[in-house]
Amino acid sequence: MSLVARVVWIALVLAAAPSCAPPTIPGLPREGGPIELFDGRVIPAMPELLGKRAQYELRLEWLAEKHELLLALMRSHRIEMWIVVSEEFHTDPVMQYVVPPLHYTRRRDVIVFVDAGPDGLKKYSDYWRPTEDYARFFEPLPAARNARGIQDTPTGLKALWEQYQPETIALNMGGARGHDSGLTYDTYQFLADALGSGSESRFVSAAALIEDYFDKRLPGELEPYRSLVLATDVIAQRALSNEVITPGVTQASDIKWFFEETIAELGVGGVPWFEIHVAVQRYDPDNDAMIPYVHPAPDSLVFQPGDIIHLDCGFDYLGFASDWQKVAYILRKGEETVPAGLRVALANANVVHEAFASEPRPGMTGWDATLAIANKLEGVDFLPSLYSHPIGYHGHALGPSINARNMDLSTPPDRDSVLRPGSYRSVEFSATTAVPEYGGGTVTIPMEDDAYLTTDGYIYFRPYQTEWYVIR
Repeated sequence: MSLVARVVWIALVLAAAPSCAPPTIPGLPREGGPIELFDGRVIPAMPELLGKRAQYELRLEWLAEKHELLLALMRSHRIEMWIVVSEEFHTDPVMQYVVPPLHYTRRRDVIVFVDAGPDGLKKYSDYWRPTEDYARFFEPLPAARNARGIQDTPTGLKALWEQYQPETIALNMGGARGHDSGLTYDTYQFLADALGSGSESRFVSAAALIEDYFDKRLPGELEPYRSLVLATDVIAQRALSNEVITPGVTQASDIKWFFEETIAELGVGGVPWFEIHVAVQRYDPDNDAMIPYVHPAPDSLVFQPGDIIHLDCGFDYLGFASDWQKVAYILRKGEETVPAGLRVALANANVVHEAFASEPRPGMTGWDATLAIANKLEGVDFLPSLYSHPIGYHGHALGPSINARNMDLSTPPDRDSVLRPGSYRSVEFSATTAVPEYGGGTVTIPMEDDAYLTTDGYIYFRPYQTEWYVIR
């Protein structure tokens, strides 16, 4: 968008802004039944989510299961020792998923996993305050503790190096993302010095191992994750309704704060993992033209009749993240339903949903899956744009992407990997359609839903949106 167009848009936003402060947005009770709206939409009841202690206990169960899988993963990547180091104020993203989910605030915590051959997986840590839960998973480094309980970490690391003589020592470096590149330069030097002569030549990247570990889903995670997705859906639908939006009064920032405050009121420790926001598309009937689409919308934008609202939201809970995008329409005066052209636009987005559900298979690379979906969509009379990413422990998780912006298939990714059975994916895309009622102007329908992979394709955790959310 040109600078002039953006200035015009912001001027329109400010001109429409009310002189009074926005209304107080009601919070969402944790409990309550489904809600039926005037347009026939039924918003489900909020699922019962786990409290902090129950989440912790469940995550310990999952951690034990993941540790049972780790030795085979290390061997498949030819890694004989894996060292994870997390620093205060620079927490390695791997840390919370290889140790009990406690609060780690020491200068430097060191975790060591060793393929001990016939003795299986050995696990060591220099954590200075090992609780009973922590001690279930790790034994101390082979080094003495001082009066404060702090171990001599370099001595312990040196002892492990001499005992096991690993051919490969994986460190969290060399990846393409923050998840698999958490090692700092200072800590790299610390490890090289502690392990001593000859060790540095055996350092390798743990990036592929981390992706495998992170993207490997447990059967018991499926239903708790479904609860997170349902909770996200419930909040998003209520945000895109007259419960929150009063045309001519409610501002874009009110949606963000409704979402933030609602999550806090759930009392389960959930927090958004990115800035919740909306975008608005508008048609100007006086000039028979679409007003430029600004994404995200300015905080001060006031919703008006005829607005197409796009909400992008998600939050962390139970060590997982959700990611969700939905659309709503505000009826103009005299309208009883959404214009036919917009209904076609949403139906076109559902065609893309169907392609995502049917085409990817375990074992495909991300690029293979991209080409399969693109082939399914060949010849459609609208413009799809694919940018689907893995989801799981993080909103933007590790794993292969399915990516073809505006269906550009000219550039395969520099780095790719394969789709894993059971992996979770954020099915994210948009579909742009010409709308006759808008003078042939185009409307973009962005969508994002969470799904999991089976041998028959992706299955959505929640039914994807097939009807417009309507506001009056």
